Amino acid sequence: MDTKIMQKQIMRRVYYSYLISIGTHSMLWRGVFLGATAVLLAKWLHVASIFNNFLSVPVGAVPKYVANSFVNAATHGEIMTVVTIVASGIIALSSGFQIVRSLNWRGASIQVA
Repeated sequence: MDTKIMQKQIMRRVYYSYLISIGTHSMLWRGVFLGATAVLLAKWLHVASIFNNFLSVPVGAVPKYVANSFVNAATHGEIMTVVTIVASGIIALSSGFQIVRSLNWRGASIQVA
C-alpha cells in the first residue's frame, strides 16, 4: 500500500474519532439544548415586558411575583412555556455543575470573596 494512501486513511480515522468525541461530549448537547430553550423562550416571551413587569413590582415581592406568574402560567394552559423554563433551568444548573466539577478536577481552585 502506498504511504500517501495509508496516511490519508489514518488521518481520516483520526478526524472521524475527533468528530465522534466532540459529538458525544455532554457539554455540547447541554449547549445545544440550552440554546434551543433560549430561542423558544425568546419566541414565546417578550423580554422587554418581563423587565417592565419586574420593575413595577416592589423589591421584596419579586420572588412571590415570579412564583405566582409561574403558577398562573401552569394553570392557564401555558404548559409548553412552563416545561421550557424548567428545562432551561435544569440544563443551566447541570452545565454550571459540570463546569465547576471540571475546574476542580483540573486542580484549579475557585476563590470566593
